[in-house]
Amino acid sequence: MALGSIDDIRKVNQLCDSLLASHSTFLSRKNIPAKRELIQVIKVDLDKLAHALLEVKEGQAGPVLADFFGDSLGDLAGIGGRVADQRIYHLGFEIHEPLDLVLFGIDHWIEQAKRALGVRMRVKEFHRFPASPAFQGRVGAYAEIMRIWIELNEQVLMLELFDIHRPVSAEITAGLVEITHRSFDGLFLDPTPGHRERMARLFGADEIWHYAFYVKSPQDVVELQCAFQGLAERDSSYHVAYPAPVHNPHDRSYHTKVIHQTQGIPRRMELEFVTEYGIA
Repeated sequence: MALGSIDDIRKVNQLCDSLLASHSTFLSRKNIPAKRELIQVIKVDLDKLAHALLEVKEGQAGPVLADFFGDSLGDLAGIGGRVADQRIYHLGFEIHEPLDLVLFGIDHWIEQAKRALGVRMRVKEFHRFPASPAFQGRVGAYAEIMRIWIELNEQVLMLELFDIHRPVSAEITAGLVEITHRSFDGLFLDPTPGHRERMARLFGADEIWHYAFYVKSPQDVVELQCAFQGLAERDSSYHVAYPAPVHNPHDRSYHTKVIHQTQGIPRRMELEFVTEYGIA
């Protein structure tokens, strides 16, 4: 969180003190015992948020699908044809701070960007709900999701943040992760210097980060699940995240996920194909 004044610093300190008092047991379980560690994880989370938002703003389905599948899946056009919108629907990833703090940080960030750049930005909507039992089983811990829709001029961008109730790595809490991009300024630069490299390093150790694409119907999800299971049988570098499509009644989503183990950084990529449960 970029702090621009004594008042900003005071607000963050007050909020951190309040969270440490009200969430001490929870924060200790996450390896965040004191204010210093809490501020470190906030900084890393906001760096991830900035680059994820830029990725959703600029990204398109075609290049992501081509990069992910390459020549491994013969019917790449068929996969793309099931996608209802060729933009990235959202980018999902793990955050480390409590969700109670996220909206404060984003609102503060937006106000700074509006003052500095004269742009129209606001949090249009957010939805907080438990992750599916399938996801919680996958990560071995209780998890909450917050979807945030940010309106940027005429464009609405969505991020999906996962708060997994497990210890944060010592590398993050000790301040060993380099922080480079804690403002929205990069959203208005073309190209943004170092964005691709920073994405790889920020998300390289994130085991659940993914691109999501909205598909036309639940039947598309079912058929994609079958196609990905066949791909995983032919190519061991691919595997499906779950044995069957996942329905989360808290947000009416229905999705499948496929994972690709890659060389270099990031070491893995994950795609989600999601729709609303119950539509024709």
